[in-house]
Amino acid sequence: MQYLGGKSRISKQISEVINEIPRWKVKNSETVSKYDNEHQFSERERESNCFVSLFCGSCSVESKVEGFSRKILNDKHEYLIELLNGVKNGYDLPEQISEEEYKYIREHKDEDKVLSGFVGFGCSFGGKWFGGYARNKTGTNYALQSKKSLLKDMNNLMDAEFICKDYRDVELPRDCIVYADPPYDNTTGYGKEKFNSEEFWEYMREISKEHVVFISEQTAPDDFVSIWEKSFTRTLDVNKNNQFKVTEKLFVHKNNLKYIEDVVA
Repeated sequence: MQYLGGKSRISKQISEVINEIPRWKVKNSETVSKYDNEHQFSERERESNCFVSLFCGSCSVESKVEGFSRKILNDKHEYLIELLNGVKNGYDLPEQISEEEYKYIREHKDEDKVLSGFVGFGCSFGGKWFGGYARNKTGTNYALQSKKSLLKDMNNLMDAEFICKDYRDVELPRDCIVYADPPYDNTTGYGKEKFNSEEFWEYMREISKEHVVFISEQTAPDDFVSIWEKSFTRTLDVNKNNQFKVTEKLFVHKNNLKYIEDVVA
């Protein structure tokens, strides 16, 4: 599904790094491999084999993360979480949204929050929350495209727990694996309030003391280490006149390196 700042083009590579963690934890324990379908996790094993995403967005990475017995996927955007829970519970998304319907839904968001979440992201240019009706010269049906993409991703997320909180308020199970894909530095995220990157990185330091934490960003403070990166081109306007290259990176705190050295070697 279209989503501003989404990681669809690099989600497979990011998830492959994260997916090594459950294998690594099991390989170094006496428990039966979690890939044995008959293995029943104890509550302690289940809690320590949990994946938590603090900014799940459209779930392009989260849908490809495998090998965890529990997934907790959080986002602060109320309509996005309504959408994800709605699709999980069988909501039938439309395959066509006209510009007139788009404008009506934009002005009446609370009539159907699931539909508003879908149209606000999936039918908007660049996936920006009601950032303008998406169209191009070839007549792409963005509603149908977004529906197919979202349903495909949701096939792997039917057991996920979708919650709507500030990232700092998400309860982290013991020894869980955390993935954070925050709004880019110096951007406003969903609303008008600028995202506080300094507070974010301080919180990442704090939770990295007890959890393995992966952060998707382009830059990071000096005590965080890039373990993977990929360069590609982004477009900011419908005519593709405003294009620029970015390098997306996956960071961990330096204190986490000793726990994942077998994974990133």
